[in-house]
Amino acid sequence: MDMERINSEFFVGPQKILIIDDEENYRDIITMALQFSGYEVFNAKNGLDGLAAAKMYNPDLILCDVNMPKMDGNTLLSTLKEDPEFAGIPFIFLTGNTAPGDMRKGMQLGADDYLTKPFSTEELLSAVKTRLNKKQKLQKYYSSQFEDIKTSILHSLPHEFRTPLNSILGFSQILMEENNLPPDEVQEAGEMIHKSGLRLHHLLENIVLFGQLQLIMNDREKIEILRHESVTMVEDIIHTVAQKQMSMHERADAILLSVKNVFIQMSSIYLTKIMEEIIDNALKFSEAGTTVHISSEAIGSEVHIIIRDEGRGMSEEQIHRISAFQQFERGYYEQQGAGLGLVIVKTLAELHGGNLSIESIDKQGTTVIVRLPKLKEE
Repeated sequence: MDMERINSEFFVGPQKILIIDDEENYRDIITMALQFSGYEVFNAKNGLDGLAAAKMYNPDLILCDVNMPKMDGNTLLSTLKEDPEFAGIPFIFLTGNTAPGDMRKGMQLGADDYLTKPFSTEELLSAVKTRLNKKQKLQKYYSSQFEDIKTSILHSLPHEFRTPLNSILGFSQILMEENNLPPDEVQEAGEMIHKSGLRLHHLLENIVLFGQLQLIMNDREKIEILRHESVTMVEDIIHTVAQKQMSMHERADAILLSVKNVFIQMSSIYLTKIMEEIIDNALKFSEAGTTVHISSEAIGSEVHIIIRDEGRGMSEEQIHRISAFQQFERGYYEQQGAGLGLVIVKTLAELHGGNLSIESIDKQGTTVIVRLPKLKEE
C-alpha cells in the first residue's frame, strides 16, 4: 500500500478503529495512515485477540483480515454480529482473495465493505470515512426516532390512561352514590365502565407485547423458533376477527371478504393480533356506510392479505413516519390508541420473515398489505 500525501478532506475526529491482521507490516502501515488522519487505532494479530480487543475498546469501526490463525475473519464477524452490543460496528474485510463466493459469504454474515490487498491509502481512508459517516447518520436517525417516541409517549399515554380511568371512576361513583337510578341508566353506566376497562386492557396488552417483540428482535434463536413453531389457516382467523370488529364498531356488513383457504407459518395468536389492529384501524378511520374490503391470495412462497378502506387516508410523510406511539392529526381527529397498532403489525410480520406496506390517498382511503410466509409444502 502506497503512502501518498493524504488530502485534508479525509481528516476526521478521534474515532476508534481496530485493525485485526496477522501480517505485522500491514498493521503498521495501516496504523500510520489512520493515526495521521486523526483516528485512535488499536491492533490485534489474530481473530481471538481481535474479539477481546473489540470487547475491551468498543471501536467505531473494525478493519479485519479474512484468513488468520486461531479465529478467521468470518468467524469473528459472525460472533460479533450475534452480540447486540457490537452488532452495529461497521466491519470492513481486508483480503487478497477476490473470489465472488468468499466475498458473498462475508456480506451474508454482515460485512459492510471489502478492501482488496494491495490498496492505496486513499482507498483505505475513503472506505473508512464512508462507513463511519453512514454509522453517524444511522445513530442520528435512531436518536431522532427515540426522541420522537419519548415525546409521543409523554403526550399520548397520559391521555390514553386518564380518559378511560375517568370514565370508570365517574360512572362507578354514580353507581355508588345514586341509590334510585332507573335500570336502563344502571345498565348504561355498566356498559361505559366495561368499554373503558376494555380500552385500558387493550392499551396495556399492546405495551407489553411491544416490549416483548423488541426483546425477540435481538435474539436470532428465538426468531427462528418463532418462524417455525406454528401453522395457521388464514380464512378462519380473518372471518372471526372481522365479525368481532364489526360488532364492536356497531357496523354490521361493513366488511366485504374475499379470502382464500391457505396456511401460513405463524401462530393463530399473532395473526389474530395483526388482523385485529388493521381491521380496527380501517373501521375506526372510515365513515359508517363505507366498505372495508379484505382479500388474500397466495403468491409464490408468500400469502398476501390486503385490507382496503374508504377512509380519510394518510399522506406519504405520515406513512414513512410510522413509529411506536406515533399518531397523526390527533388535535383534529379525536381517536383512541397510543399509536402502537401498526408498529406491532409491522414488527410481527418482519419477525416472521414477511413485511408490511401501506398505500394511501389522502381523504380517499388506505390499503394495507401484509405479506407472510406460506406454509412450505413437504
